Amino acid sequence: MKKIFVIVGGLVVAGGAFGYYFLGNNQNIEAAPAGQVTRIVTIERGDLNLTVSANGVVQPINRIEVKSKASGQIEQLNIEEGLFVEKGTLLIALDQKTAQNDFDQAKADLALAEASASQQENNHRRAEELFTKALISQQERDQINVEYVRAKSQLLKARAALATMQERLQDTRIVAPSSGIVLTKNVEIGQIISSGVSNVGGGTVLAAIADMDQVHVETNVDEVDIGKVREGQRARVVADAFPDDGFNGEVIRISPLGKSQQNVTTFGVVILVRNLNGKLKAGMSCSVDIEIFRRQQVVLVPNEALKDPRSEQGRTLLASLRTEGEKEARESVKEDSTKSAGATTANGGQFDFRAMREKTQNMSPEERRKFFQEQMAKMTPEQRERLAQMRQRGGGGQGGSGGGGGGGMMFFGGGDGPVPRSRRAAQVSNENEVRERLVMVREGKEFVPRQIKVGPSNFDQSEVIEGLKEGEEIQIVTISRAKLASEQMTERMRNMNSMGGIGGGAVRGGGR
Repeated sequence: MKKIFVIVGGLVVAGGAFGYYFLGNNQNIEAAPAGQVTRIVTIERGDLNLTVSANGVVQPINRIEVKSKASGQIEQLNIEEGLFVEKGTLLIALDQKTAQNDFDQAKADLALAEASASQQENNHRRAEELFTKALISQQERDQINVEYVRAKSQLLKARAALATMQERLQDTRIVAPSSGIVLTKNVEIGQIISSGVSNVGGGTVLAAIADMDQVHVETNVDEVDIGKVREGQRARVVADAFPDDGFNGEVIRISPLGKSQQNVTTFGVVILVRNLNGKLKAGMSCSVDIEIFRRQQVVLVPNEALKDPRSEQGRTLLASLRTEGEKEARESVKEDSTKSAGATTANGGQFDFRAMREKTQNMSPEERRKFFQEQMAKMTPEQRERLAQMRQRGGGGQGGSGGGGGGGMMFFGGGDGPVPRSRRAAQVSNENEVRERLVMVREGKEFVPRQIKVGPSNFDQSEVIEGLKEGEEIQIVTISRAKLASEQMTERMRNMNSMGGIGGGAVRGGGR
């Protein structure tokens, strides 16, 4: 019994392969199998651009925290959040009583030091005259010189003390260190603040000021895209608060160190943006589009029509392109149909390949499967061998049902449905990169593979460098994997029921 079931299973597989060769591999768009969608696209010219998108936050270029060198109580407060201030504008005035008293005392000390220095200078001059006339001793002369030097030293100290007290007095008046907008105000009138110089904790932060004429937009770019980003590239920034306004910027810095979070690595990118009319505020969220390249009026081809010659399907198409194996197989089919017009099967019936093909065009998948099983049963060993040879020359079929993949759309010739994050970088190219690809191009009534060269590409289209001209038609075939898997599962279940539930798991996906 086991041997019988194996034979039956092999017959089913052979019948499926037989049907695919005569129907599934047909390039005629009117004969597309169920679950297959075919589109004809005319090659046109257009603009091609690639952008890398990310989210960012507006940050001021120079944010200054205003602190006071002096300690004391606030008597005057001239700032409010959002207020624009010029450099040198008085922001806060502190109580000056102590600082003023210290200044006045230092001023008095200076006056005393000046008088003492003047007196000692006169004494020194008279002592020199008397010593010349030998009216005083050397010891007396030296003592007068010491007093003169001491007086000059006290004068210098008094002047330095006065300058220090004057600076401390000025420190009670806190002015804007630069022109800009007051971002934050952290104090109120009457509050006692601590010095930012003498206090261990760094002192009280009074306010924050930033120049917002130009701002930075800090964003994080995924590692699969960061290789395309360069300093100097243009960027377009749109704030969430102003969706209708765009701001032009430029990439000025790319972080050399990535940050990983939840298994996703990103790199910091800083965009310099001119803040027209001051609309952009610090902390605003925005979207950023970094322009990688822009090409105008070039010949474009959809990416879903392209096939990599290194892939399995690409190698199959390339082989048929170079050896014309598929054409040879079709000619062989026609030749066999003519030669076998009078041939008989094991039960004496006619076996016409062309007639079989035309007969099964409008059949459902189930009817087609049963039909091929019947025809395979009628074929002679010689006919089966010839069929296998023709199929081998013409290229392999699609994968079987058991090979299964994910849902979504599988694009023959380039597209693979939803783009996984790990493969996004492979679907786009840099501006100067040239790649070889295969497309199905209309030649007469048929679509044949052609090798072309493409250059820059984004996620949708690629620029044609060589091999395609404007106005030519190409074929794009997409197959819904989910739909095919559902139909194939239904057929397997029916086969299992009709065979008593035996052999259902023996057929696995294969194909080439």
